[in-house]
Amino acid sequence: MVSIYEAYYRNDDKQELVDINNITVDDYNNMYKGHLFCTTTNCTAKLSYVTRDNNTNHFRTWRESPHIEACIYFFEKTKSREGRRTEGEVTGTASDERIKRSLREAFALEMLSEAERNKRLERDREKRRTRRERERIRGTRDFSPVHRIVTNPDEINETTLSDGFRLFKKNADALQERDIGQTRTVTGILKNVVINNSTNSTVDIEKNNIKVRIKFEEAFFASNNRFIGIFHFLERYFKENNGLVFSATGEVRYNQKSNQYEIVVFNSVGFLVHGKSLESIAAEYSIMDNE
Repeated sequence: MVSIYEAYYRNDDKQELVDINNITVDDYNNMYKGHLFCTTTNCTAKLSYVTRDNNTNHFRTWRESPHIEACIYFFEKTKSREGRRTEGEVTGTASDERIKRSLREAFALEMLSEAERNKRLERDREKRRTRRERERIRGTRDFSPVHRIVTNPDEINETTLSDGFRLFKKNADALQERDIGQTRTVTGILKNVVINNSTNSTVDIEKNNIKVRIKFEEAFFASNNRFIGIFHFLERYFKENNGLVFSATGEVRYNQKSNQYEIVVFNSVGFLVHGKSLESIAAEYSIMDNE
């Protein structure tokens, strides 16, 4: 989940933004405790202050004080079960909620300034390094098989692990050969929308002059027939707005003819357009056109 480094301090009619770097343990105990809240609009989740010796201080969501579903920090606890292990690899799926959370986080990161984004990513990397080092010292590191998330219905059966895997997020320019065949959340700026027919559409995104094609093929529309006939709203939205951030979760492939990475989307919740679902965009246009 996305780490939290800012919070609102609220007391009576007073509200101020608190950065994690500007708070101490004494400040929290004497002033802020019980009065820190999520910064997302309309989200009332309460936060606590967590301090670490390795400079990875952060805010944590209070137990029994959930974020609203539209919040980038929203999460649900999920249970996992034992899955299929084949030649050192465990195959599993990502729940709709995990995919939606990954897409929201990807959009939130893209909207940060470069300095803020680098700061957050470095903190997250440091936390993972610290955890790995702690596991190494204690001898508790888990040497379980490699996890591979699948979204293609043809690869999912009753033995496939249900959630519990980490879903990696990457910018369009960061995809590598080792990502091929894996499920990734990929983000870039929307550059083109092509509707080939009612059950086949493509979207081109770009990051640092590197393009990735997002593909919605027959398999997507067969499983999600409510999307048939509404991709023209995406094309319209693209033409009327500049600099739209597009994130998609799907299987990474590489097209030898175009020398370009592709993301094949299978899941109905597997993409966001500047933080919005296509269905919400279609609804907005429908209301607008009927006024």
